Order: sequence, then C-alpha cells, then structure tokens
Amino acid sequence: MRVDAPNANPFVLMMAPQQVLEVMEKSDALRRLQHQVFHPLDTRTATQGDAELAAFDAAIERSNIAFLPDSNF
Repeated sequence: MRVDAPNANPFVLMMAPQQVLEVMEKSDALRRLQHQVFHPLDTRTATQGDAELAAFDAAIERSNIAFLPDSNF
C-alpha cells in the first residue's frame, strides 16, 4: 500500500504508523513548536470547608440514628 498523500485520506495514516512517526521526527515545524510540561501539585492544602465536612462526617458516624429504607418504593 502506498501512502503518498496522507492529506487526501487521513484514515490511511492508521495503515502506516511507522511512516507517520518518521515524518514527524523530520518535521521542522513540529520541532519549532514551543512546549511546556506541567506537573500536578503533590499535596493539596486543607481548607476550612474540608475541615467542616470532615467534622460533619465524623458526627454522623458517631450518631446512633438508624436509617431504615423507605418502604414506599
């Protein structure tokens, strides 16, 4: 199979991935693109809302209230 004009049919690119990689490596336009690498933060800072939610969850866990399923369903 010849892959001379990939712009004519982009699905042809799936048939020759190695050829696509070779063309990408030789591309001056791709080499000139600016790029940045972003890294996620390692730790998350606790906020007041998180502390309030944790206290509410703990209070619910400590409660003796039994929640029974609703029999109307």
